[in-house]
Amino acid sequence: MNIFILCLVAFALLTGCESSTTGNAIKKAKVKPKIKITAQLIVNKLKEKDTQYMTNISVITAENDPNKFLGRPNEYTEKITWADSRSKDSNVDCSVELFKNKEDATNRKKYIQNIIKSMPMLTQYVEQKNNVLIRIDRVLTPDQANEYINIFKSI
Repeated sequence: MNIFILCLVAFALLTGCESSTTGNAIKKAKVKPKIKITAQLIVNKLKEKDTQYMTNISVITAENDPNKFLGRPNEYTEKITWADSRSKDSNVDCSVELFKNKEDATNRKKYIQNIIKSMPMLTQYVEQKNNVLIRIDRVLTPDQANEYINIFKSI
């Protein structure tokens, strides 16, 4: 009988120890905070890798937006443009456009792609990730454009 009680006590102690060890491990695990994606964050990440090529970086505001889309319904809520020094003969800027939601970004991407189909001289590299578009000047080679696009996809 004593052996039986001893086994029960040992079992209870072992079970209790295991639970507290697991509990401590859970308490020690750090939760990674979710990073808020902004146009500036994306441009900063691009600059970390391609800083020598990015020039004339400009934050678009409602006052200086040539398209007059910033902040309008279903349009981008943030936009930053830059020139790439490797595309000297181009008047087209690269850009990051941030939208309120994925649907608005998808609609903008389709709009741009339709324009490109009807006017090939306006071709751009256009990539979407969730509610963000990155647009890269067509003068860049596919490898050069992919330098930006791969960084964008990794964010």
